[in-house]
Amino acid sequence: MAKHAQRRIAEEAARFMVDGTETEYLQAKERALLMLGMAGQSRLPSNRDIRECILRLTRSRLGDDEVSRRVREMREIAEQVMTAIEDNDPYLIGSTLTGEIRESSDVDLHAYSDEHEILISHLTAWGYENIDVEMVENLKGSFVHLRWTENGYPVEITVYPWSWRDIVPISSVTCKPMKRAELGSLRHLLRSK
Repeated sequence: MAKHAQRRIAEEAARFMVDGTETEYLQAKERALLMLGMAGQSRLPSNRDIRECILRLTRSRLGDDEVSRRVREMREIAEQVMTAIEDNDPYLIGSTLTGEIRESSDVDLHAYSDEHEILISHLTAWGYENIDVEMVENLKGSFVHLRWTENGYPVEITVYPWSWRDIVPISSVTCKPMKRAELGSLRHLLRSK
């Protein structure tokens, strides 16, 4: 029974994330528990289980060809942005890198700078506009999120201090060091597909 309950929670949480109702795994799980009337359920599905459900839902809604087309476009946007901020050691992360997107996926990048205003000026010089800036402070520390939309896709750059340059973040999905691609690796990936 516990496995069946976990699967139902994972499927419902995935639906919330695919539909854009929730963007974070924990909140999607909590909403699924409430929606299914399973608030007493003690064993929750893993983020990986939910990600697998998200992939199945996305592929069934969009089809393989559309998913492939979107991944290619998102990676091309990432390459252009990373070229603009190459001096800030950018990395592509997340679903655009893995190819495991959902309809609401963004082009997610990490970059390094102690003065995010300089990074913004590089982006502006390359023609990127309407960049929203959010200062974030949490248990990890202080950093900046830059957000805008490019060719219909959301783009987000998390700007970390230079002192964090050699720290590889841990993935909330796999609980392992995050997969990242620097510009050369992304270009190789684009050429090989």
